[in-house]
Amino acid sequence: MEPLHDSLNEQENKTHNEGISWILLEIVLIVSILFIARTVHLLHNVRKIRLMKDPRTISPLTNLLSKEKTTSKRPLKTLVVLGSGGHTTEMLHLIKNLNPDHYYPVVLIVATTDTTSLRRVQAYPHSLPVQNKDNLIEEEKNNNGGRIYRIPRSREVGQSYWSSILTTMYSFFFAFWLVGFKVQPDLILVNGPGTCLPIAVSAFLFRIVGWMDETKIIFVESFCRVTSLSLTGKLLYPIADLFVVCWEQLHEVYPLTYLVTSFIPKTIDRQKR
Repeated sequence: MEPLHDSLNEQENKTHNEGISWILLEIVLIVSILFIARTVHLLHNVRKIRLMKDPRTISPLTNLLSKEKTTSKRPLKTLVVLGSGGHTTEMLHLIKNLNPDHYYPVVLIVATTDTTSLRRVQAYPHSLPVQNKDNLIEEEKNNNGGRIYRIPRSREVGQSYWSSILTTMYSFFFAFWLVGFKVQPDLILVNGPGTCLPIAVSAFLFRIVGWMDETKIIFVESFCRVTSLSLTGKLLYPIADLFVVCWEQLHEVYPLTYLVTSFIPKTIDRQKR
């Protein structure tokens, strides 16, 4: 009888384990379906915003970008990603007009191997909405109180693609912690350096799960991109709430962008040639 009893117990345990496996599988499937549905819903909303004539003033972005709205609310914690070289210069030109009454604090993200961006900020000849602008390097050394953060690059110049897989995973893990738990920004402003990719994607993932549902992503394509988007721009094109380009040629190729040409001459005076 004992062998029969053991056989029945083994069969019951096997049935029990199979039941648990099926329950776990059903839970995974349900969570996956909800995640995909939520992602599609957010992408659809982003597309609706970008189809509007002026998404800055007639969309949910109004709550972020309208002076009338922001004066009655707390300032928006704004996360700004600085790339090295030209990206940093362009970003400084962008943020110099931010009103600290509406956008504060401005948190700067810099790559761990970037040795020039903070110096460019300090040397910038115009005022910036950055606290203690003239002493950023010294402030960073003395634990700046959450206004400057370093993030590992996903890929260094010249690094092999195979080795960049691990560095990219580490960069995304770091960005996930930084965006979702350390900073939790209301607004993310980026303009193309690869450093901004894990930051923006992390923010979008948190929106999918409902953790940072109000956080908005604004991507401003580099001025030098006339007819094609940068690689970072192509990757963030579907998820940015506002995607700004500077050239009409680029806007024609990517109609869901917002065109800013106020500082670009539309005609050339051929008589002066």
